[in-house]
Amino acid sequence: MENLNDYVNIYSYSIEYSKENEAYLAKCLELGIMAHGNSHQEALEEIMEATRGYLLILLEDGETIPNPLKITY
Repeated sequence: MENLNDYVNIYSYSIEYSKENEAYLAKCLELGIMAHGNSHQEALEEIMEATRGYLLILLEDGETIPNPLKITY
């Protein structure tokens, strides 16, 4: 892929509402990182930004960027 946004846009994310935390919790399935927000949309925006930052760190450290999951039905 040509840039980080390509990865960010095709990675898999799950978002669930947590009554305990009173927030939406988002996870990037490829990277295992999490973020949260007060709404579904905010949680999605936060996890995408966290994913972008995580990928930048991987690149700076010379690590390989994980490929997107292949989801089959």
